[in-house]
Amino acid sequence: MNRIIGILVLTLLAKATFGQSISQSKVPAVVLNAFQLKYPNAEDIRWKKDKVKYEINYKVNSKSHKLKMDYKGSVSEHSQDLYLSEIPKEVLGIIREKAPFFDLQDADLYEKNGSITYVTKVRIDGSNSYFWINEKAELQKYRRELKDSEIPAPIMKMIKSEYSTLDIKRAKYVEDKENINYIIGGDINGKDNVFWFDIKSNFLGHKQDLRDAEIPAAILKTVSSAYEGYDIKDADMIRTPKSQTWVLRLKKSNENMKVTFDKSGKILEVN
Repeated sequence: MNRIIGILVLTLLAKATFGQSISQSKVPAVVLNAFQLKYPNAEDIRWKKDKVKYEINYKVNSKSHKLKMDYKGSVSEHSQDLYLSEIPKEVLGIIREKAPFFDLQDADLYEKNGSITYVTKVRIDGSNSYFWINEKAELQKYRRELKDSEIPAPIMKMIKSEYSTLDIKRAKYVEDKENINYIIGGDINGKDNVFWFDIKSNFLGHKQDLRDAEIPAAILKTVSSAYEGYDIKDADMIRTPKSQTWVLRLKKSNENMKVTFDKSGKILEVN
């Protein structure tokens, strides 16, 4: 169950943007000073802010960087572009185990909580593949884009029989440590759907985009009472073999939140 939830959360977060853009004049002095001391040569600086952190996009010597700091000016995350020559040979060796020949499209060094991860995007046989490799040259995650013909037939048969014909927009093969999954997304009757299956084509989860009229009345009642004045910006229904939940993105002025409900309208989680 945790594996399924983890995959769903990552996919949902991929749709979200980090906070709101702000001008440098609105950045607290302690945060601005900490950034300027650490990166005095930064150029093309752009600031964003969410509830608790600041995100800074900037360049140093024409290379792109991204930094996240808290309100005290402490760095929590940092990433920067890498040239091919800057990728450790041990990391390149892991990539070559899966693809002896590839074209490097992008590479980044990502630092968080004292750990370093090399994130690379490579082109293999006309499709993109992504690698997450730690500083010990251990593969943490691998994702490969799939052609429609590479999707296992049992997966497409199950989707068609239980839902309808899926107009495929994206398909991925993902290895996440010991887990191997297929993620298939596309349109059914004009609405976005995403399906998850394991390596044996067993169903793991389904996320479907909803129109407001398709949101259960009990959930709308809770929204109107607990979140008065908020607008519904997006709604999804998420089903796994053991549960069914509804995730709504709500907005009021500059405040955004994601709220998970059960069918009765009970609030299960707020982010």
